[in-house]
Amino acid sequence: MEKTKKPTKAQIKASLIKQLEAKGANVAHFMDLIYDYMSLYDIKKDLQKDVKERGVAYETTSANGYPIIKQNQSVKDLVAVEKQMLQLLKEMGLTTDEPTGNEMIDEDL
Repeated sequence: MEKTKKPTKAQIKASLIKQLEAKGANVAHFMDLIYDYMSLYDIKKDLQKDVKERGVAYETTSANGYPIIKQNQSVKDLVAVEKQMLQLLKEMGLTTDEPTGNEMIDEDL
C-alpha cells in the first residue's frame, strides 16, 4: 500500500486561496484570514512536535524537589488551535471535506 504524502504548507495555502477564488470571495478580509490560518498552522506544528517529544505527560521536579508527573499543556493548546483553525475555515465558507476540484497544484510552490 502506497503511503500518502502530507500536504506542504504552501500546498495548503494555495488550496485555500483557490477555494476562495472559486467562490468569488478573494477579498482582502478573507486573504487576511488565510494568513491567520497559516500562522495557526505553524503553531499547530510546533505543538505537535512538543507532544511528540515530551508525550502527553512528562516527569519534572516539583518546588519541593520531588519528581512529579505533569500533563503536557501542549495537548490542550493543540485542541484549542485546531478548533480555531476550523472556525476560520467556517468563517470563510471553506471546508476540508468538499474540495472544489482545483486543489491539485504543482509541487514547485
